[in-house]
Amino acid sequence: MFDTWWNEIDQRFGGFHNIDLNIDAMRARYRPEIEAGVSRGRFAGIMAHFTYQLQELHTYLFDIPVRNTAMNKGVPLMVIGQFGTNPRFGALLTPLPDSTLLVYEVLPDHPLRLEPGDVVLGYDGVLWKDIYPTLLEAELPLFLNPVNGSTEQSNYYYAMQAAGLNWHLFDTIDIVKYSSGDTLHFDTNRLAGLNRTLWGKEQIPPPGVPWPNPSRDDRIGWGVIEGTNVGLVTVTSWSFDAQLDIRARFEQAVDQLMHVVEADGIIFDFRFNTGGGAVAREGLQLLFNETVPTVGFDQRVPGSSDHFAMEPDPLRREANLVIQGNPETFFDKPIAILIGPGSISAGELEARRLSFHPQARIFGLPAPGGNTGSDFISIGDSDWFVSRSHSTQYLVSTHEYLTHLGLTPDERVWFTQEDAANGIDTIIKAALDWIDSTSTNVEDEIDSMADLEVASYPNPFRDKVILSFKLDAPAHVSITLYDLLGRRVTTLMHAPTTAGSHRVTWNGKNLHGTDMSTGLYFWKVTAGAKTKTGTVMLVR
Repeated sequence: MFDTWWNEIDQRFGGFHNIDLNIDAMRARYRPEIEAGVSRGRFAGIMAHFTYQLQELHTYLFDIPVRNTAMNKGVPLMVIGQFGTNPRFGALLTPLPDSTLLVYEVLPDHPLRLEPGDVVLGYDGVLWKDIYPTLLEAELPLFLNPVNGSTEQSNYYYAMQAAGLNWHLFDTIDIVKYSSGDTLHFDTNRLAGLNRTLWGKEQIPPPGVPWPNPSRDDRIGWGVIEGTNVGLVTVTSWSFDAQLDIRARFEQAVDQLMHVVEADGIIFDFRFNTGGGAVAREGLQLLFNETVPTVGFDQRVPGSSDHFAMEPDPLRREANLVIQGNPETFFDKPIAILIGPGSISAGELEARRLSFHPQARIFGLPAPGGNTGSDFISIGDSDWFVSRSHSTQYLVSTHEYLTHLGLTPDERVWFTQEDAANGIDTIIKAALDWIDSTSTNVEDEIDSMADLEVASYPNPFRDKVILSFKLDAPAHVSITLYDLLGRRVTTLMHAPTTAGSHRVTWNGKNLHGTDMSTGLYFWKVTAGAKTKTGTVMLVR
């Protein structure tokens, strides 16, 4: 089994770029020990740590029965990561700059009386930052929750944030209370039997926008942050599901915030996103006004002895990841993208694609660099679950391979102790401050405008209708068509506009280019604080 796995890495692994790996030395270290005879648990540890050293997010394996061993006190399993249901600790942790662990969310009636703002130091009088490297060196079997990272930084983060989930290896846990500053020591047996779900979501939901509930297969949520006119879209997975249709729901979220709410800016939160496929296509088309090539995939040349020999991946074509922008719906207001170590796989991919928008700015921590494609394989035993990456992303503009290179924020910001204690998401707050500082006060711009004049002709029309309007001062103009049920048909204009006379044409098609049927349609022209409405009759 070890030889089968090593050969898969040697001949098909697509993650050799941007990392120094000597898999021959790794084999020489482990194979003699295996051949001499090891326990099932030790073999699980060897396989896990051989793979962990590859530092590739899509490349992992585990012995299912070993992984599913109940983690009672003293059981030698080490948990890495905190992005699953986290039933065993009841609180979410994130590393602070001093490498202690901040509690940013906690279930009610926690057995350790934890509260947001508290800090976990470690166990048995030793800091967790000094404990976890020793556990890794001991090569305990790993429980990945859900994956390892593709950068040293993300793997540090995953090991640190999982501190609370490893309580079964220690006698006491050391905590500093935010309210008093006291350091308390609790018996870890208090956590025995704790089994309540708390998703490691990397977000403190702001007022007005509830967080999606993955336990109910709810993967996307959106709304307007209370007290603002800023939209927030949270996506926890891009996995395609015909019943949920995440693609259509993401498009709906973008459409509503752009054309119904007319938000002053939109925050896209991908800090906890377990990946899937590139299914944000239609929503991105609404935001962009031009065609934008982004990334492509090359796969490892099968069976080649050259670890860097690559060729186009036929299943992940470059053309499929081109953003086909729609000039009629361009969003020319601030776009904040929130990322972090939990932006896994397509969570990072879609954040990267969105970052090509000219109004975008990225906030948070670097993503984990899982910029590869993978498939599930067998190593000859049905008890083992195995994934192996075989392809890698590249930037279309330079053909630079992105393996082990995490998407980095423009503004590095993460949770603070004071904000967590007060239920404030520091990263969302930073994004809101940026949007507020860059947004244009349109009403101030149009104070001198005497009137907004609009006319439509011909009316009725068959092939096209012209909407003409006149501005006495510059303004941000939006022109939208609706059907009799009030549903948006298309947006003809959404852009800053100079003073003077202007006109736009509607060809009787909807946003997706489909011909509309005979009937009455409403137009709405908004210029700053002024709005005019009217109707046109389409006759086929």
